[in-house]
Amino acid sequence: MIKRALRRLAGEGGFTLTELLISTVLGLFIVGIGTTVFVTAVRSQPDLTTRQNAISQARTTMERLVRELRQGGTVYTATSTQLSFITFVHSATCGGAGSSTAIQCRVSYTCTATACTRVEARPDGTSPGATATVVSGLSSGSVFSYSPSSVAPTYIGATFAFPGRTGDDAITVSDGAALLNRTTTS
Repeated sequence: MIKRALRRLAGEGGFTLTELLISTVLGLFIVGIGTTVFVTAVRSQPDLTTRQNAISQARTTMERLVRELRQGGTVYTATSTQLSFITFVHSATCGGAGSSTAIQCRVSYTCTATACTRVEARPDGTSPGATATVVSGLSSGSVFSYSPSSVAPTYIGATFAFPGRTGDDAITVSDGAALLNRTTTS
C-alpha cells in the first residue's frame, strides 16, 4: 500500500518551487506594465481634454468668423493681431442678448500670444458690449492675413495655431472668406 501511494505521488504532475517563483515574477512584471500604462493614460487625459476643447472652440470660432466675414462690409482695423469690421449679428442690440433677427454691428477680434477675444459695438464703435474670450491656448497672436493688402482687403484669412505637447504635434485651424458687402471707410 505504501508503494502504491509513493507511485501515485511520483506520477502526480505539478510545479516545482522554481517554476512557481518564475511564473510569479513574470505575472507581477506584466501587472506592473499594465498599471504603468493605465496610470500614464489617466495622467495625460486632462491635458488631452483641454487641448481637444481648445481645438473645438477654435473650430466653432472659425465658423462664426467666416460667416461674419461673408456678411461683412467695412473693415476698420486690419492687422495680424486685430480685426474690426461691420457685419450682421443676431442680437437685439449690439453686444446685447441674442435675437432671431440680424442687425449691423461692429465686431472686433483681438488676439494675443495665447487667446483671442471678441466684442460687439454699434456700427460707429460706441457702446461696446462685454468682451468674450473666443479662443484660448494659442501659440501665436498673429492670426489674421489680408489679400491683396491690409489697407483694402477683399479676402481675410485666419489661422489659429496651437502648440504641440511634444513639439512635433502642433495643430492649426485655418479658413477665410471674402467680404461680400465690402465698402470703404471714409
